[in-house]
Amino acid sequence: MGRRQLYTSEHIDIHLEPDGWLHADWKGYQSVDMVKAGCEEILRHLAAQRLSKVLNDNSNVTGIWVGAAYWVASNWFPRMREAGLRHFAWVQSPSRLSQLSATTAVEHTTPGTAVLFDDLSSAARWLREACQP
Repeated sequence: MGRRQLYTSEHIDIHLEPDGWLHADWKGYQSVDMVKAGCEEILRHLAAQRLSKVLNDNSNVTGIWVGAAYWVASNWFPRMREAGLRHFAWVQSPSRLSQLSATTAVEHTTPGTAVLFDDLSSAARWLREACQP
């Protein structure tokens, strides 16, 4: 089975990877509303596919979205864990402002919920190797 596209929009694409995880590819500037809408799509697909792993790719994100970071940490991540999330690999954006937003979200959620990475290959390797069922 190859990669399967589950959702696409101007700001996020969500794929089901053959390795058994969701790949959320965020694109461009993200407003608070865009972040929340994209997060809800990820949650919906995680639950529908009954998965436990997400590769959250911010490689193509620009700008700050820290206004949504606390919501991600306190609202969305707990619901993701309830839906079955066990491993969340978060690839950081090259944008320092976006990195600040991601770091804020990770620092304000339950420790171990998400792990930050600088590149896609390291994040995928972690999901494959360190997170065997």
